[in-house]
Amino acid sequence: MNVKATLSPDDLARACADAMWKEDDASKGLGMEIVEIGPGRATLALTVRPDMVNGQRIAHGGFIFTLADSAFAYACNSHNVRTVAAQGD
Repeated sequence: MNVKATLSPDDLARACADAMWKEDDASKGLGMEIVEIGPGRATLALTVRPDMVNGQRIAHGGFIFTLADSAFAYACNSHNVRTVAAQGD
């Protein structure tokens, strides 16, 4: 991400999120938004559209997991160290 190390931890987290967001076509395409970001934490939101519900007429779990995965990515990458998840459960 190549962000200046002289930023406060909160400013660094925001700068990292902004840099990631520019390239995050998946999260943007699904309509996610970053609600809050800080060092080691992130809150994202997603409005469930009619095409995101399953046969029970509730949000499909895949979209919920994708939202969680995106929030996890922003939290993990908030320290200006490129990080990816190896597994999730």
